[in-house]
Amino acid sequence: MRMRGKVLRDTTSGPGLLIIEGQQYRFSLQGVWKSETPPKPGLVVDVEIDDHGIVQSVTVVPGSQLAQEQAEAAIARTRPLPSRVGMSTLATTGALLAAWFFLTAASIQVPFPGKLEFTFWQLLGFLSAGNVPGLLDGRGSSTGAGPYGLVAIAAMTGPFIYSFWKDRRTLLGGVLPLLFMVIVGIALRSSIQTALGGVHANQAGDESMKSVSIGIGTYVSMIAGLYLALISAKDFLATKVRATRARESAQRKAA
Repeated sequence: MRMRGKVLRDTTSGPGLLIIEGQQYRFSLQGVWKSETPPKPGLVVDVEIDDHGIVQSVTVVPGSQLAQEQAEAAIARTRPLPSRVGMSTLATTGALLAAWFFLTAASIQVPFPGKLEFTFWQLLGFLSAGNVPGLLDGRGSSTGAGPYGLVAIAAMTGPFIYSFWKDRRTLLGGVLPLLFMVIVGIALRSSIQTALGGVHANQAGDESMKSVSIGIGTYVSMIAGLYLALISAKDFLATKVRATRARESAQRKAA
């Protein structure tokens, strides 16, 4: 496996030391160092590592190549978003946004004016304003999602964070939309249950939720959010397994 790293310690007083993706690896000069330039701290190198985490070869990356790679990376950052994040992620996020703004997330049956339907974004507005009773009796109106809307927008950027910040932990950003929806769902359920308990005094507990129906927008949103979360978790675990395997192999070698 070929990886990019840096020299932390040269071989003047024993085995050298490399750092690759946050993990340290020992290397020897004999038979491993493949460049005429002697090892010294700070050198950027290409490293071949076998399946057991043992360094097989180390080659200094020329300065001209580094400059070219930096230029290519700068150009890549200007590429259209679909080519950086993938069409599937972009399409799923688009479907999630459409569901939030245009599809019915929930409908509530009340004595008057009857059946009320709300999108997820409208529900955020009622929740943000603390006006769930107004939502139930049809007198209230959702003027904006408020702070919940800001958090929703931040959560929606989660699947794209890794495209701009190459930290392995940012791969988990894809979980944010689903996590946000779950938290909002719990808050809405509690608020609606409390409000319905006041409107229908003869009902209590979960009985009050029978007047609430889940709309297609909720199903579309949850499926899209679950897909983004699964892809995010899969990518994160894959990188974590590789890092753990390499670290354990390096520790066995050091022992």
